[in-house]
Amino acid sequence: MTEDSPDLATLSDDDFKVKLGELLTLAQNERQANQLLAYQPVSATGLAIHESKARVLGLGGGNRSSKTTTMLVEIVMCMTGVFPDSLKHLAREKFRGPINCRLVLESLTTTLYPTILPKLQYFKWTGIDRPGGERGHWGWIPKWCLIEGSWEKSWTDKLRTLRVLCRDPEDLEHVVGESTLQIMSKDQDPSDFASGEFHIVGHDEPPTLAIWREDEARVMSVNGRMIMAMTWPDDPAIPVDWIFDEVYEPGMAKERDIEWFNIYTTDNRNLDQSAIAARAAGWSTETRNVRLYGQPIRFSNRVHPLFTDNTSYFCFTCGKTCIAKVNEQARAEERLSCETCGSIQVCEFNHVKEFEATDKWPTVWLLDPHPRRPHIYLWAMCDPSDDWWIVADGACEGDPTETKKDVDRIERGLMLNVVHRVVDPNMALSPASSKRGVNWRDEFNDAGLVCSLADDSHVGRERLNQFLKPDSGRWQPRIHVHQRCKATIFGIKRFVWQDRKLGSERALLQIPKDKNDDEVNLLKYLMNESLTFASLTGMWQTYKRPGRRGAY
Repeated sequence: MTEDSPDLATLSDDDFKVKLGELLTLAQNERQANQLLAYQPVSATGLAIHESKARVLGLGGGNRSSKTTTMLVEIVMCMTGVFPDSLKHLAREKFRGPINCRLVLESLTTTLYPTILPKLQYFKWTGIDRPGGERGHWGWIPKWCLIEGSWEKSWTDKLRTLRVLCRDPEDLEHVVGESTLQIMSKDQDPSDFASGEFHIVGHDEPPTLAIWREDEARVMSVNGRMIMAMTWPDDPAIPVDWIFDEVYEPGMAKERDIEWFNIYTTDNRNLDQSAIAARAAGWSTETRNVRLYGQPIRFSNRVHPLFTDNTSYFCFTCGKTCIAKVNEQARAEERLSCETCGSIQVCEFNHVKEFEATDKWPTVWLLDPHPRRPHIYLWAMCDPSDDWWIVADGACEGDPTETKKDVDRIERGLMLNVVHRVVDPNMALSPASSKRGVNWRDEFNDAGLVCSLADDSHVGRERLNQFLKPDSGRWQPRIHVHQRCKATIFGIKRFVWQDRKLGSERALLQIPKDKNDDEVNLLKYLMNESLTFASLTGMWQTYKRPGRRGAY
């Protein structure tokens, strides 16, 4: 209380009520204004998104996964200079002073007023709890960043433009200028987007390609950023292939300064997860992947659909992935139960993890040579339980001699105990040079990488799917991939079946596409070898030139 404040004890009852109401209102406004400072990303993925400084940022997510909120917080903190305490370290890298931003929505009538503006207005509450509860938030624009603290003076409905005060992140009392946010919709003509310069352009749900091109030109001159927050449509007829090719694929591989993140609805702590699990229990796997996990519909025909680099849950009773919930009767044991059947035979699994290489486990090296592309290879360790650990992968554009040097470098660095080498039988016997009768296998043998021919049977794909499934005895998959194996992870997640065409022979058979298949084929060869820890530890480690029975 300041020196000018009256002594509450001397006030009449009516004046006391009025003064108390003013103090409560002031305290409420202060809490709402400071909520951005206390903002915590809803998941580790949300934190990684804000850490990203990519030129193009894609946020794929299920319905109500907080993808739009995550994008709005990113825009608001860069416009206002008010960075959450959890992201304070990003201020120096992301703050550019007063900036111009654009937000492109699905519709002005059905999205802007009922959904987007309440997420920005400090006096509007969004969430399933009562105002001020734990599951929800007030609008993200702090009152003390509005013009004269007034929403009416900051928002121009006719122009659909929001002006906010931009403050110095190091000294929030210091106003350095004004930032603007222009809001448009994708049902406008693309020519309406062909003006202005913007430091950030955000898209809530997929825009048309013509609008995306115009917005790219708007951020080009000021080295701005593009952000897209979307749920993939479950109708394959909707034209989003350009997003898949230009944003999703390079973003997942973190190429060309593009990054893509998947946000799960099941990770949003501001939702009633038990209600979501009950509703999704009757959905198909394809619908669940789109609506909850934001997976593209065109991934519904993956050859190895069980592979995941995020934590998922598997029900041994149902024999498939499931939505898990905490079992109230077994909370002390921290058991989970399946939302569909109620079984507690549920485990969490993730095929991608961090683990140590060891020379105590035998290692198999697999090679896929190419005449005009880099040679692809990977290392798989076998543990005493006959489970496989993909410890490293690599690629070399040089000749077999250069490949040998790279292979030796990695094997020495990880101290791998390589006891068996396998090569793709299709390319191994193809001509490698102008010398008559010399093939790729001969070239690699001469370089010191003596390999046996792999079995190219399609049975290996089914065996790989079985190894990807959690084992009922150990409650974990039988194959694991190290986080460093980016190419292997990328390939497995994008290896799909060819589209079937009526009236063709391909309609009778499932044939994989010849794309993203290098590392996956090596894993197929590994499965076809049917190797065990016992058989590998009994193999000779000195290789002889093959060409007769008993190559080793």
